[in-house]
Amino acid sequence: MTIAASLIEEIIATHFDPRTGSAYWLEQEKKLGLEARKEITCCETFHLFGPMNTEALRTRPLLDFIPRRFHGELATMILAESGGTTGAPIRRVYRPEEFGAAFVDSWERATVLRGFPRGASWLFVGPSGPHVIGQSARAMARSLGSLEPFSVDCDVRWIKRQGAGSLGFTLYLDHVLDQALNVVRTQNIEVLFITPPLLLALADRMTAEERGRIRGIHLGGMALTVADSETIRQRLFPQAVVLPGYGNSLVGVLFEHAPPAPGEPPTYVVDDPALWFQLVPWQPQAPEQNPDLAASLEPCRRGRVVAHRLDSSFLLLNLVERDTACYAAPTDKGDFRAVTAVEPIRPLISSKSEGVY
Repeated sequence: MTIAASLIEEIIATHFDPRTGSAYWLEQEKKLGLEARKEITCCETFHLFGPMNTEALRTRPLLDFIPRRFHGELATMILAESGGTTGAPIRRVYRPEEFGAAFVDSWERATVLRGFPRGASWLFVGPSGPHVIGQSARAMARSLGSLEPFSVDCDVRWIKRQGAGSLGFTLYLDHVLDQALNVVRTQNIEVLFITPPLLLALADRMTAEERGRIRGIHLGGMALTVADSETIRQRLFPQAVVLPGYGNSLVGVLFEHAPPAPGEPPTYVVDDPALWFQLVPWQPQAPEQNPDLAASLEPCRRGRVVAHRLDSSFLLLNLVERDTACYAAPTDKGDFRAVTAVEPIRPLISSKSEGVY
C-alpha cells in the first residue's frame, strides 16, 4: 500500500509552507535546491530528499520538526521516543488522531478479523514513559472494552546495557518476571501484551492452568521468529489468539490479519493510509551503506525496510530501518502491501543492544 497523492499533497504543503512549515524540512528543501510542493507528488519522488538524517532526529530540538502552525497545540500532542536500540533515542510527536491511526485503528481492524477477546483483563509487560508503547497498550485495551492493562514497567535502556547472561541481566529479568507472575496469580488475566523473549521466559514460570487462562496475546517490541511463533501458538498457548505486530514508536504498528501456515513467518498488513513501508535492495556485506531509495523490490525478494510516515504534526521520509523483510505475495483482498519474514540486521543489532525489548 502506497500513500494517496491527495494526502501527500496535503502533508507536503503543511511542512513546506514558507511561513508556517517545519524548520527542518524547509532547511532541507533549500539545501537540496528542491521545490517540494511541486516535485514531491507521489511516493516514487520521496527519494529526492535522500535518507532521513537520524542524527538530526536525535540531536535537534523537537520543535524544528513540528510545523510552526501547530506550535500552539503542543499541550494536546503525544510525545514518543524510540527505544535506543541503534543509538541515542529519536523523538517525535503525534496529534491525538495521528496516534490513533498509528497504533489503534489498525489494531481494532485486526482484532475483528482474528476474533481477539474483548472485555478481558490485560497484563502489559514493557516500557512506559518515555516510550509511546505504554500509552498505546492502554488505548488498545480500552478499544476492546477492557480496563487499562495491569502493567509491569521495563527500563529497556537499562536492560540493554547488561550483557546477555550477566548477573545484572539475570537479576533484572527475575525482577520483571516476579512482578508479572504476581499479577497473573492475583488477577484474572486473560490477555498478555509482551515481547517474545519475555513471554517465553514467563511461560516457563507459569503453570499449565495459568497458561490455559490466557485467551489473547499481542506480541510486539521485537522480531518474532518462526520457531518462537510456533512454540507460542502450538505448544505453550494453543487456546489463545496470538496476534503479533511489527513497527516502532516513530511510525506506528502493522498487525497480522491471519495466522501463518506451518513453517511460515508472520505477515504484517500495511493498512494505515499515512504509512508506506518500502523495501529496497541492500548489501549484506555493507549494512551501513545507504541503500538505493529510488529502487523497489518485487514480492518474495528480501530488501531493506525504509519507512515513510506522513502526518501533519511530523514528517518522516526515507527512514532507513534496522530490518530486512519481503513483500508478501499479492492477494485478492485489496491493494495493500503486506510485509513478511522480518529480520533485524545482526551487524546493526547485537544481542546486548536488543535485550528483551
